[in-house]
Amino acid sequence: MLATDLRDLPSADQDRVWNTPDFVAEEKLNGIRALLHIGQSESRLTTRVRSKRTGLYLERSDNFPHLRDLPVSFLEGTVLDGELLLDKARLFTGTTWAHGSLSCTMAVCSSSPARAVEIQGREGKADYCVFDIIRDRGAAVEGFPLSERRRRLESVFVELRKRGISLESLRLVPQVQEKKRAFYAQVLRDGGEGVMLKHRDGLYQHAGRSPRVLKAKRSLTVDGFIIGSTAGKNGNAGLVGSLRIGVYDADTGEIREIAGVAPYDLSRGPKKSNLRRAMTVLLSGAPELAPGFQGRVVEIEAFCWNKNARLVHAKLARFRPDKDKADCRVDFSSLGVADAVDPG
Repeated sequence: MLATDLRDLPSADQDRVWNTPDFVAEEKLNGIRALLHIGQSESRLTTRVRSKRTGLYLERSDNFPHLRDLPVSFLEGTVLDGELLLDKARLFTGTTWAHGSLSCTMAVCSSSPARAVEIQGREGKADYCVFDIIRDRGAAVEGFPLSERRRRLESVFVELRKRGISLESLRLVPQVQEKKRAFYAQVLRDGGEGVMLKHRDGLYQHAGRSPRVLKAKRSLTVDGFIIGSTAGKNGNAGLVGSLRIGVYDADTGEIREIAGVAPYDLSRGPKKSNLRRAMTVLLSGAPELAPGFQGRVVEIEAFCWNKNARLVHAKLARFRPDKDKADCRVDFSSLGVADAVDPG
């Protein structure tokens, strides 16, 4: 189930989401989505990524034995939905450094079980942060509204506490129904990415984008210009893939690439934003960026800068015909102290 960006809604609808009690807010975590399948002898952890070889969701149970071996057989048949999270600024995998909670969590997920256990023994165990339930002791509950699924999920955690089960690495993600804007502001002040906004009547979706699950994230804007493109793959074969965005380095005057973004102009609305075909010309049978787009100034929206001075979760917000590309300059020496820089 994918979330819709709150900023894609009209401003009046955005205000309604913040103010109505029909929506609840949860902190948006920057980890790896996973399902916990509780069995009789042990539990299984599967990510939401399918294996290219088998078509099945990737299993990572042995990478997290502290979660696999939880004594929760009384919940057999229960399936929880949540986020694996190793909330570290950085860690050493044995061969390289991972920076930020997402990269650190991915490093453990993608390692061999032995390496994953070794890393967590050194850096601390990953948490499993639960925000939904899709089976309750074998009974399917996807068709129930979120409010009922949440009630059942909270009951599960009440029972876990009564039975003395350690919740050190198994956490229930808090929900806020009132003062959601204040909660969002506090999450950002604490260095978080943002919040998820969920309608209390919303049903669980295994795939696709739900209009009843919204995300509000930290963002910054940077003006840059298009310096090229990559070739599209799979369903976009024969078209441009990503647009390469550059700026001038304020110190050296050289052009530096800061992001790759999909060729979508978000200011045109969801039905007219895809410019992939308009941006593509074929030269000797190969897709190239149409000359009319080369060098055009665009406003880029992103979560933050990373340690390599590239924008994280970048997307094209709008074209800026009112701005010259000579004005697209970034003082890279100051990024280390900017509020929007990823602490990793």
